[in-house]
Amino acid sequence: MCQIHRNRLISGFTLVELMVGITISIIVITMAVNIYVSTKRSYQKAKLNIEQNIKVISAQKVLSDAIVNAGLSCKYGSDHQLYVNRTGEDSRRFKFFYDNYSVRLGKLSTIENLLKNSSNQKFLFHSGTDYLMVKTENSSAELTQKPLNLSLYLDKTQQWQNGDYLALCNNDYIDIVKISNTNNETKQIRLASAPANEFNKGDYIGKINIQIFFTAATVDPKKPSEYKYSLYMLVKNGQAHATVYPIVEGVSDLKLTYVVSDNKNLSWKEIYQDTSLNEIGAKALKISFKLDNQYYDKVVLL
Repeated sequence: MCQIHRNRLISGFTLVELMVGITISIIVITMAVNIYVSTKRSYQKAKLNIEQNIKVISAQKVLSDAIVNAGLSCKYGSDHQLYVNRTGEDSRRFKFFYDNYSVRLGKLSTIENLLKNSSNQKFLFHSGTDYLMVKTENSSAELTQKPLNLSLYLDKTQQWQNGDYLALCNNDYIDIVKISNTNNETKQIRLASAPANEFNKGDYIGKINIQIFFTAATVDPKKPSEYKYSLYMLVKNGQAHATVYPIVEGVSDLKLTYVVSDNKNLSWKEIYQDTSLNEIGAKALKISFKLDNQYYDKVVLL
């Protein structure tokens, strides 16, 4: 018996044992591969969900922040003053620059020509979608003395350019003026036309910034038969200055509705024409858009 056992140890595994071992190894490897594939799919799905959620949150935050932060500071407020166009330009070309409204909604079709003329990109617009337009400022200063003829003197240097529009404010008036020349060494600005009203040392002056948000598609250069939708922002600082920036890729079908109070009943209204929220007394604005074939909504209280 001892001799037989010793010979078996010397001879190694039997064929049956070897087959069993190989089978077990195959099962273990197959299980490991299946676990890896399943984990990878779960990771990719979670990654796509996270990326989509980031896009949704980003688009909603950009639009809601634009609405909440709209308006000029002007030191005295900017709703009750009389706005005066002193740019030398025809105010009918872009009325929103020269009125006292800070948020405007409308059908995208009404401003398609403006968008096309302001960008070299060839946009494809989706009919029935809306735009959001806000008036704000990106920098400001104070006067160090009364305006002298066409010259304004500031308390600090600003990176303003020729052609930029400025809001010159006091308690009663906001004169919209246009820069014709700047001198950063002396903090002096020369205007295309003199202000119509009286302004004094300490009065506010700020650079007007118009932002227009919209969704549109462009042709994919790699795949000419496919379109890429995105949320875009056009920034306009004067009649001639405009730049378009892509904000969030994949966003389409921007729709805006607002709610007003009517005898204590809330009534949501769709946008059929250019509408200023300040004028109609809207209480809330609902932002809707589509991303990856899903619709998302966000309500902004006003």
